[in-house]
Amino acid sequence: MVLVLFLSLVACSTDSVDKDGTTTTDEGTTTTESSTETANDKGSEKIKLSGTQLGYNDDQIAAAEAKGLAPFDEYYIAVRRTIEKEYPNYEVEYLDWGWAETLDQKQRAAITAGDPPSVVAGETFMPTYANNGILEPLPQDIVDMVNPSFLIKDKNGVPVAVAHKASIFMLFYNKKLLAEAGLDPNAEIKTWEDWRNAAKIVTEKGKGKVWGGGIPTFPHFGGALRVTPFLRQKGTDFGGGSKINLTDPRVIETLQFIREMNAYFPPGLGNSADEGPLWEAFEKTQNIAFAVNGSWQAAACERNNMDWGVAPLPLPEGGQIGNCLVGAVYVGVPKNAKNKDAAFNLIRAQLKKENLLIWLKESVCVPLKSIIEDESLYADNPTLLVAMRALREGTYSGLTTFDKNDAQIWEIINTKVLARVTMTNDPIEQICAEAQKEIENLLK
Repeated sequence: MVLVLFLSLVACSTDSVDKDGTTTTDEGTTTTESSTETANDKGSEKIKLSGTQLGYNDDQIAAAEAKGLAPFDEYYIAVRRTIEKEYPNYEVEYLDWGWAETLDQKQRAAITAGDPPSVVAGETFMPTYANNGILEPLPQDIVDMVNPSFLIKDKNGVPVAVAHKASIFMLFYNKKLLAEAGLDPNAEIKTWEDWRNAAKIVTEKGKGKVWGGGIPTFPHFGGALRVTPFLRQKGTDFGGGSKINLTDPRVIETLQFIREMNAYFPPGLGNSADEGPLWEAFEKTQNIAFAVNGSWQAAACERNNMDWGVAPLPLPEGGQIGNCLVGAVYVGVPKNAKNKDAAFNLIRAQLKKENLLIWLKESVCVPLKSIIEDESLYADNPTLLVAMRALREGTYSGLTTFDKNDAQIWEIINTKVLARVTMTNDPIEQICAEAQKEIENLLK
């Protein structure tokens, strides 16, 4: 009798519950009930959950409503309302832990302490979470519904995080400034040489008041993200894993092009630690003709009444299409989180079609295949037409990651390579060789 009881308990423990409440046993039989019914059948006890970049808390909603709702406000409020409606037995704490390094530090501290949020979020550091084995594999239904560019995989190739919005880089331009410089504002900028010539002409005719613009090399991830597409167009990258690739001739050639293009920015603007003045100059002052940015730039151009255009990034001679995912908000569930099945339901709420459609108002790309593949949803938006077609035709990733000392390596790339390339006249081969040696020591 004891043996029978033991085997019964083992059998029960191997059953799994899908996100819609479907219970699958080892024998393959299933019973189905809604997630809400399943939660409510357990009684009145709430399932406690929390998440960063998940939905707005009460204070954030009040602040957003006071200033007038922007589309990104609408999205995070809509996600919260979806969770409240579809999962009434969930008690969710919507954490406002900031972004970038601040968010990473708080999340890592919570993960290390053994009490992480149910859902963690981020951009450039989320691939590191994946490589470090911090994140739980995504359920297959989530993987199947999204474009692969929006997924992060772990070292074994298993998807562990998904972005509910992102973009790739494109070339935006001010048609009025091009026309004033005697250029055809409707002519296609297809190659690096086309772009260099146009930027040079605008700068020369602008006589210190109007500039062509180049590729920003901000000494942080904002610069590394914008440089990466041009490396990938040459069939290379900064490296990744256990290798650093700075002495690759294709890397050096790309950095030479970036140095040349930097001359078409006002001095110091393209390599400042503060990105704000550059976007102020392009969007509001409107004295820079070209800008490399994500698809959201279109909304900013419209808000500032610019006569603007957009095109895919120009290619080098003999180059290939290459890009980098940017502006992504990746979300995942930590392996040591509580109530992981319920946590994935929070992510499913973020991925609901009606919620993701809100992002289109900001010309932001979204992961659902059903949206990307339906051009009627954004037929009047030239930026999204360019970006979504690119996502259909290729798979793009964010920055590469390194197996050891990832943060230190990127600090060297950002400050001792990219910034130095555009702020000094030191030989690029020397810059790269010195950084290569320093980073190799960090990878040992």
